[in-house]
Formats: sequence, structure tokens, C-alpha cells
Amino acid sequence: MRWIPTVTIFLFLYPTGWLLSHFVYLFNQDISHIDLRIVGTSITFILFLSILPSWGLIRWKTNNLWVSMGLDFNCKFRAFKSFLGGFIFSALLLFTLVLFFFLCGWVDEINYIKFSEILNAILLIFGIVFAEEIIFRGWLMEEMVILFGLKKGILFQAAIFSIAHYRSDIGFFSLILFFTGLFLFGLVLTLRRTIDKGSLFGCVGLHGGLVAIWYLCDSGMLVFSTDTPYFLLGPSKNMVNPIGGVLGIAILLITIFFQRRLFARTGRFLASTVSASLRDEIP
Repeated sequence: MRWIPTVTIFLFLYPTGWLLSHFVYLFNQDISHIDLRIVGTSITFILFLSILPSWGLIRWKTNNLWVSMGLDFNCKFRAFKSFLGGFIFSALLLFTLVLFFFLCGWVDEINYIKFSEILNAILLIFGIVFAEEIIFRGWLMEEMVILFGLKKGILFQAAIFSIAHYRSDIGFFSLILFFTGLFLFGLVLTLRRTIDKGSLFGCVGLHGGLVAIWYLCDSGMLVFSTDTPYFLLGPSKNMVNPIGGVLGIAILLITIFFQRRLFARTGRFLASTVSASLRDEIP
């Protein structure tokens, strides 16, 4: 029965956020459906943050929830170092991918980027990505470790992370590639946290770097040729996202292969943040 709180928390919070967001509609009926959904999601996340301290105290038996989730703000240098390490690694991954397409002649133009686009990219990192990492690699990862142990917990977290990004506007084959890439990306982000000895800032840097840099590429910095095989760039011509491309998936697999030994040595930092009793489950 320990899984009931984990499952029901968002079944309660999301409808509450949706209901509260519709009060905005009463004051501004010209608001778009997309903006209203963003408002609802933001309210849901704020409600989630508000109950986290009580959640940590009652369920995790910890008075320092943020440290348990990998957000230790006391050591700012370590946090910045972890973030920067993750960001640089994301830049290397994307550079490898873009270099491949450039050498194959599938990049027609390289353009300057607008300052406004850079600001949007920064907002993506410290807005959407930071929130996602708190939810998935912070709260959800610890919950999965409590419920299923470290090994299964990692797999379940990555699976939930991929399914949560479901898209209805791409075909079945593209969706399978997209889910596969997101699942592997979830594993890579978990590896990042274990490499950083439990810190979540490296995950924010890695995830945020990939999202922000690719946003800049997709906003006009790179213009890909019409001859580009989009199953490589991924996952389809209608939604270009390298996470769901064959080449991106291959890069993620290679990353997991070379980092697996690091994970075996540092995995204990992931589970020990919640409960010392879980240490016996760590490989």
C-alpha cells in the first residue's frame, strides 16, 4: 500500500491546478487554451512544492527535504560545478550530433541567433527543465527507490519520464523512437546524479543544456537540408528532436555504456539520501 500516496498525489494536484487556473479565465476570457494550460501547470507545480516539506517529514522521515532531493544550496560552488559539468557534457553531445550532420552535408546554413532567443533558452533551463528535474530525478526517483529498490526504481523513473512526454501529433514509429530516446535520456540523467554524488544540479545542467542549445539550433541557428534523413535527426520532419532520432539514441546508448562503471561505484548516493535502510539494496 506504500504506492498509493505516490500515485494519488498528482491525481489530486493536477485537477486542483486546472480548476484554479479557470479562475483566470473569468478575468481574461481572451486567454488562449495553451496559455491557460501553462497557468494550470504552473499552479499545480506551486502546489506540489508547497506540500513537499510535509511529504519529506512524514513519508521520508527527513527534516531536510531539499538535500534529500539533491538540492543542497549551502555549497554554492559545488552546485555550480555540477551544473557546469552537466551543461558542458550536453554541449559535447549536441556538438557530436551536429558535426555528423555537417560532415554529411545536411546543414545548409549556420546563422546568428537573436538575443531574445537566448533569453528564452535561459528561461527554459531555469523554468521548465528545473521543474522537471525536481519532479522526476528529485521526488519521483526517491519514491521509486523506496518502492522498488535502486535498480528497478531507476527503470520505472525513466519509463514514467518518457511516457509523461507523450505526443499525439507524430506517427506510431516516430513515437516509439521518441519514447526510446526519452527512456535512455532518463537513465543518462540518473547516471549524472549518481556521478555528482546525489546532487541534482548536474542533471539540470545536462537536461537544460540539451533543451536550450537545441532550442537555439531549431530557432534558426541551423538550417538543415531538405535531403536530411529525419529518422536520424528525429523523430520526424514534423517534430525535429534529436532525442527521438536514431543517431541521438545511439549517442545515449554509448554514453550509458561508458558510464555504467561510474554508476556502479556511486549509486549509493542516490538511495542513501532518503533512508539508510535502503543501502542494503544498492549494488
